[in-house]
Amino acid sequence: MGKRLIGGLTIALGVLIAVSAPSAGASRNVAAALTARQRAQLVWQQKLDRMVARGLHPARALLAPTRAPRVPRVTAQNVKQISKDTFPPVSYSQVDTQVEPDINVDPNNTQHITAVFQQSRYEDGGSVDPGYATSQDGGAHWTRGNLPNLTTQVGGPYDRASDPAVAFGPDGSVYAITIAFDVSCPNAVGVQRSDDGGLTFNDPVFPQVDGCSAFNDKEWITVDTFLGSPHYGRVYATWDRLECGQPIQLRYSDDRGATWSSLITVSGTCTSGIGVIPLVHSNGDLTLVYESFDNGDNMVSQTSHNGGVTFDPQVQINSFQGSGPPDMRTGGLVTATIDPVTGYMYAGWQDARFRSDGTNDIVLSRSTNGGQTWGPLTVVNQDPETDGLDHLTPDVSAYGGYVHVDYYTRQKTNGTYTLKVNERYIVSSDNGTTFGGELVLGPAINLTYAAQGGGYFLGDYQGIAAYSAGAHAVWERSSKPPIQETYHQVTWSATLVN
Repeated sequence: MGKRLIGGLTIALGVLIAVSAPSAGASRNVAAALTARQRAQLVWQQKLDRMVARGLHPARALLAPTRAPRVPRVTAQNVKQISKDTFPPVSYSQVDTQVEPDINVDPNNTQHITAVFQQSRYEDGGSVDPGYATSQDGGAHWTRGNLPNLTTQVGGPYDRASDPAVAFGPDGSVYAITIAFDVSCPNAVGVQRSDDGGLTFNDPVFPQVDGCSAFNDKEWITVDTFLGSPHYGRVYATWDRLECGQPIQLRYSDDRGATWSSLITVSGTCTSGIGVIPLVHSNGDLTLVYESFDNGDNMVSQTSHNGGVTFDPQVQINSFQGSGPPDMRTGGLVTATIDPVTGYMYAGWQDARFRSDGTNDIVLSRSTNGGQTWGPLTVVNQDPETDGLDHLTPDVSAYGGYVHVDYYTRQKTNGTYTLKVNERYIVSSDNGTTFGGELVLGPAINLTYAAQGGGYFLGDYQGIAAYSAGAHAVWERSSKPPIQETYHQVTWSATLVN
């Protein structure tokens, strides 16, 4: 029986799998003995196990939607490395690794771009301290730094931090959000603001702090930047919280992140969801898109018409049927965006239903009515569905009818995966109806030197941010180190011009 180290506790893999069966009393007792953080890791392991099983035992493929590409002209510029982990070795950390990037663009000055990422990843979760990279000239030049006073390595209170995301406010301020935690129990959601366009960040404010009984996971952030909205300038922080179930939570701030509202449980007490993405409409409505485990495994949305105070019932987008390579952790999470010009929303993920070899397409569903309903799935990638090319970990962003998607690809031949991964980008110029013009961005990724975290780990997500003239993408690239060391994984970016 195999074993895995989870937060300092070694548990037999057979027990891990058994815990997922609610009727197993002994398994429930094992789960109850775990800390909230260990239960969070257990949820992730069970999710990854299910994804791997789909890839190893593929079902007969469904009939795929027609793949009829248009080829909008697009060029890639400023394709280069923008950051590198510079932390010295810390016990058990994976030196020279950056993981799990996100990126955003200032809606009022598209020359201003900020990306965030983990640095010096720990195999059992979190990093030494998240970092950031900022460009104020449209991606031509970048400056980098570490989020200050968050973890002990930079003068903060917590051992580790994870899951960074970034958003711009209407005044040009930049907000970075993370999960911070100790190896033992205390954990928090932290938000840090930059008042100089992402060149430096203030000390963290912690909207949510918990002890051993609850663990906060997979947080995200957005800001209402619509001048006509009744909630203009409101900052929204969302996450899932493992205590009784894994419900979706929200707090908001109307004073630029200084103070926060009371805790709002969106999905209902003791429900279970993960990977929530908040999307703000021009009229001030707020839609949350996330993965729900309550009635199967489905991507869902919920919309608020009063600034996040109350929410409509769940609307199902579609089921999640993604797979994953057995030696690589891919998030399998939903990605979502809203086009600020058209108001259309898009939700996407990796999905194996249209293939019979256990690999994934990237699929999107669109809502044109504020999340009341969602349309059928569109396959984004345009390669043949029998070519064994796995499409993983997508992100989506949209502006003015252009829908931009980036994702990793990895070749599977006769059941064996290559260690070579590519970063790819594709675009639609007709509101996500058809896609074409795919580009391979930057040099290939070599997983031999990738961070480890449930397998080779580039991150549960990567980033793309659209603006009027195109988009900026960010991803992680592992490659042979320039000096002799185990890992070498750095952050790359590209500017995609319509």
